[in-house]
Amino acid sequence: MQRTQLNNVRDALNGSKATQLDYCVLNQDLSLAHWSNQRDRVSYHKVGHHTVSLYLTGGNDTHRLDMPSAGKGSPGKLCLMPATQDSEWVVGEGQEFVHFYVSDAALKFFALESFDIDPRLVRLPDLTFADHPELARLCHSVMNVPWHAVSERLHLQQAFYGVMGCLIQAFVRHQPVTEALRGGLSRRQLTSVMEYIHAHAGEEIHLEKLATVSGLSLFHFARMFKQSTGLTPHQYVSKIRVRKGMEMLQKGYGQAYVAAACGFSHQSHFAAQFKREYGVTPARLIRELC
Repeated sequence: MQRTQLNNVRDALNGSKATQLDYCVLNQDLSLAHWSNQRDRVSYHKVGHHTVSLYLTGGNDTHRLDMPSAGKGSPGKLCLMPATQDSEWVVGEGQEFVHFYVSDAALKFFALESFDIDPRLVRLPDLTFADHPELARLCHSVMNVPWHAVSERLHLQQAFYGVMGCLIQAFVRHQPVTEALRGGLSRRQLTSVMEYIHAHAGEEIHLEKLATVSGLSLFHFARMFKQSTGLTPHQYVSKIRVRKGMEMLQKGYGQAYVAAACGFSHQSHFAAQFKREYGVTPARLIRELC
């Protein structure tokens, strides 16, 4: 058997006997891959991103060398491989599976914005051959649409966010807080800063003003904001502006107007940030919406 150990799940599989049947980058933080593999051995080592895996066919002889008690796979089984988690697999006869790759920063931002969960509390468990009907349904839904049709990109992103929401609700939201959070902004400080950013997303936002809102010095604010959110203030503001831009484009506003209304100095800057977040340019999205 060929042994592969790289620091990225997709790279590891591409270096093994696995065949990539399809691959789709939704944005810089989210991507999907459809794989087949058989009679192989693959290791993942501190990959730096989270992976959700759904077995579509086969998998009955596949097992983990580092966790023999986990049993074997089968269609409909789920695996959750958290970032930095090591695992070693023996792949049996032919199987197909779909992978969802999400960066740690994106998952934490999603937990904060969608569930008001402190990103420092977002920790996913290592799951192997688990049963979760709702999560399996959400994962399988992406197999029913063409991945490279621009008209389906929003559908794929919504499905991916559904998967992320299910992860948060099932494995993060109700976890007990077993340790005191150290560093970072207080809940009151973070809420105040987030409310200010949302209210002034279309204006020029200065770091000094955000620090003032939080009641901290400029130096301490920038460091503590990143501790609390996983993002720099600039990265967070950009994400909020692009999200607002998407909402305005879907309502029929023109690209130039949206760029200005969302605080971007140039339309080209908005387009670049938008493509980084959504995987398509605003112009292409507008054509699909018309």
